[in-house]
Amino acid sequence: MTLLDPSVLSVHSTDDLELAATRLGAPDAAKTVVYVHGLLSDGSYWSPVVEQVHHRLGDNITQIAYDQRGHGISGRPDRRSATTLRHLVDDLDAVLAHASGEVILVTHSAGSLVAAAYAQHHPTQASALSALVIFSGGGEFPEFPSLATRYRELPRRVQRLRRTRLDAVSVAIIAFFEHRFRALSRRLGSRAPLICGARRGDPRVLADVLAAYGEFTLDAEAAALLRGIPTFVIAGERDRVVPPAQSVRLAERIWADYELVPGAGHSLPHAEPGRAADAIVHALEAVARNAIDDTLARAERAATAAGDEPWY
Repeated sequence: MTLLDPSVLSVHSTDDLELAATRLGAPDAAKTVVYVHGLLSDGSYWSPVVEQVHHRLGDNITQIAYDQRGHGISGRPDRRSATTLRHLVDDLDAVLAHASGEVILVTHSAGSLVAAAYAQHHPTQASALSALVIFSGGGEFPEFPSLATRYRELPRRVQRLRRTRLDAVSVAIIAFFEHRFRALSRRLGSRAPLICGARRGDPRVLADVLAAYGEFTLDAEAAALLRGIPTFVIAGERDRVVPPAQSVRLAERIWADYELVPGAGHSLPHAEPGRAADAIVHALEAVARNAIDDTLARAERAATAAGDEPWY
């Protein structure tokens, strides 16, 4: 399989929305990398990284990227329906059902909150993850230090208008701010603070998930679960969307390896895919080392129980 011919996955959510997803590599590979994008983006955000990883490892692994509901070309829920973080978590679980072998979950920005919520709502499945790679993420919604205080409250104010007679107002507000971000993204390219996806998102979904992200905090039980998963947190030194201090707090709380990339901004995976691929390949190598260590440990225990010398 080549990068020009990824296979299209048929993924359906628990409420029967069709999620757009593509898979590169054999469906029964020993390792699968699954990518979760952030706000105002879609699965195509990861294309440069997917190319880099594929160039280095070929079809030895599978890579899956998908559009979250209301983003890219994934299905849009009914306008009267609320989109919750639980919906995004269950969507991720549906995508992960298509992964094979050892699974490495890779997230960017607010996608890290989906991974954290996954640990809270699906702890058994989350504990089975082999590794987690987090780019520009945190355990809470970004602080947006460059925005005025009144804009930080915007998600909650908009959410209060949803599913009321003023719902159209909330849609217009979110559509306006998305247009502003997209215009900036097009004008500045890789230098933009936030690189947006190719297609506009559903403003009602964006309004809902903004509010859901703003109210989410990684709880103690989920943090303890994540400590059992090899995790790598990578932050950009010049990130103006998620301050590196937030990524540091997350790394310390879940006992993750932490790397600060000099000169990099918020969209490091898209703007500097080579560096992002380095982190993913490093995680894959760590998974392989852990598998060898586990095999040796089991062999030693078996030999000790039998009264023999370990075979190695």
